[in-house]
Amino acid sequence: MPLSPLLRLPLPATLIAWSLPEALVAQVRNAVGRDSRLVAVQTGADVQTQLRASTSLCLIVPVLRDRFDPFWSEYIALRERFPNVPVIAVAVAGVSSMQAALRLSQLGVSDLLDANEGLRADEIRAALSKTYSDATAMRVWKLIEEAFARQESAFPDDLTTMMKRSLRYAHEHLPASKLAALMQMHERTLRKFCETRRLPSPQIIAGWARLLIAALYIEERGRTFVSIARLLGYPTVGALRKQITRYTNRSPKQLRDAGAMAVSLQLLCEALHTGSTQQPMNDERPRLVLLA
Repeated sequence: MPLSPLLRLPLPATLIAWSLPEALVAQVRNAVGRDSRLVAVQTGADVQTQLRASTSLCLIVPVLRDRFDPFWSEYIALRERFPNVPVIAVAVAGVSSMQAALRLSQLGVSDLLDANEGLRADEIRAALSKTYSDATAMRVWKLIEEAFARQESAFPDDLTTMMKRSLRYAHEHLPASKLAALMQMHERTLRKFCETRRLPSPQIIAGWARLLIAALYIEERGRTFVSIARLLGYPTVGALRKQITRYTNRSPKQLRDAGAMAVSLQLLCEALHTGSTQQPMNDERPRLVLLA
């Protein structure tokens, strides 16, 4: 069953072009059209202002050759405060160097575009879409694997594909029907698959994916809980708070103080080890009772 256009990866709602030459800013703006809002800024302080005010975003930076350019120190400081923001670097003729590109890749760049012969619109859109969805999902999946390895176990094979796809789409409401489409199954077939293998329901898996993505952002001290709720498509911050409480038995602030990702991963391991398959009240409010 093919995915509908509604399930295709969206572009980030906001693109922040930091110190990008005007010609490249124009190329990116033409490529995304009305699908993304493009903001051009020149300083790290301006970038942080946009990061705090924006949701669903990607940062685009040039590969600067001069290692003493203020950009480098500002970029390092920004990555320390916002380590999970996806970043695309653009190599510019006469401005960039291979050494600078390598240095940026070591400082948290998701993708590199070569603008020496111009940027094609399809290349820009593909890079933005892939970077935005994959960067966060891959980071969280790696943390899941590491958490299970510390428990001297492995994430259940039957759930691996479902969790990976849930993570890629966890920045928005993820009902069982959409997860089933992502798995190229009918919803009833996916539910039966989980039941026969004594796995958590699709709603619970999608809910864990949403919680883990939220936990990643909760650990970024530069973000408020209101901005995280908006980023993940919750109707209110109260809806985010209720899901966090039901999965972790903690408030968002308590979860942040305790180490949001570490606590969430530990509870996920415990939930799967105990084999809990209890059905949630709805897609966002599971009845799992997971006490630390």
